[in-house]
Amino acid sequence: MSYKFQDCVSRRGVVKRPASRATVERELAEAKGDLDSAKKSLLESDYKWTIIKAYYSMFHACKSLLFSAGYVEKSHECLIAAIEELFTDRGILPPAIVSDLRRAKTAREAADYGLTYGEASANGTVQDAEQIFEIISGYLAKHGFKTPSP
Repeated sequence: MSYKFQDCVSRRGVVKRPASRATVERELAEAKGDLDSAKKSLLESDYKWTIIKAYYSMFHACKSLLFSAGYVEKSHECLIAAIEELFTDRGILPPAIVSDLRRAKTAREAADYGLTYGEASANGTVQDAEQIFEIISGYLAKHGFKTPSP
């Protein structure tokens, strides 16, 4: 077990808690809604909100994944540590999920708190969010969960 994940468990930043099928599917639907909203904001050249919405699409997709493994997160950092520990380090899902999520978190914080954002960052964050959504929804579909239609 990685130090980051172990620390999150000990601080109760990640808690073992079985989730219902409906909870997993609701989080994935939320991820899809945020992704659709991010794409709309991108078309409107609203780059700040594009980045924020794309990040939250990734966040909710990863929450659905974590719920499917019987965990719930209490912080953004612990969500990342849990996805890394339970899925990417074990070779179940590609490590790009974690690196893309970290990059999007940094971009979201810069847009939200530092008011630093632009078209290139918005485009990249949406592309990463699309990939993460496709990977996670494909994984969950293979495990019997209903996924939102494109």
